[in-house]
Amino acid sequence: MTSSSNTGPDDVFVLGFDTAMDACQAAIVSRSGAIVAKAHEPMKRGHAEYLIPMIGGVLEAAGLELKDLTRIGVTVGPGTFAGLRVGLSAARSFGLSHDIPIVGVTTLEAVAVTLPEPEAGQPLRAGVIAFDARNDEVYLQVVDPLGTLVVAPSVVDLATAADAVPEGLVNLSGSGAPKLADALGARSRAADVNVVDESLWAPQAEWIARLALVAPDDRVGPPSPLYLRPPDAKEPENGGALPHA
Repeated sequence: MTSSSNTGPDDVFVLGFDTAMDACQAAIVSRSGAIVAKAHEPMKRGHAEYLIPMIGGVLEAAGLELKDLTRIGVTVGPGTFAGLRVGLSAARSFGLSHDIPIVGVTTLEAVAVTLPEPEAGQPLRAGVIAFDARNDEVYLQVVDPLGTLVVAPSVVDLATAADAVPEGLVNLSGSGAPKLADALGARSRAADVNVVDESLWAPQAEWIARLALVAPDDRVGPPSPLYLRPPDAKEPENGGALPHA
């Protein structure tokens, strides 16, 4: 658990938490986006037992109660079915019981926002987030060098993902980054690709909170899961074409 004293009597506080992947984590940020308190526990299962005590712990570390929160951000997927249910159920419960606005944040956008900015004088890079979806598939999101979404969250095979990566320099992140980097290397594009540090491959609770903090009002509401691969998935009628923004 980490905490800091960035609180004030009239400040804005946003809680962000994530149970969608291989961790249970929660963080509170203030109006400036500074971390007030944070907790993170790696785990593949057992999120239901950890989440509520963890949220209680970060609230205590911040000297806050649920009623003091301005918003809550929660990951909506893609991720594990069981983990998503835990987080979404908790968010809905808090929102209803304390009248707190809820913002759903995709795991892909939570990672995309941590992509490195170019240094002064360096060219812009497209941003590609790829999570390993097994069976040589990835959950994919692509933004162009100006930050415009060009491929909306999708689940595709590696060849299709490589086809979707824009020409030119690329920042690549996510648990599927090594596989997609190899696929791009096979197309003689290895020199284009910067695979970011592994510590940035998964969502971070403070960024979930920060995204919720700045989200427009039309994104506030009861969060729904983003299931890119339903349990009984069928072949898409569009033949697997990627959805574009």
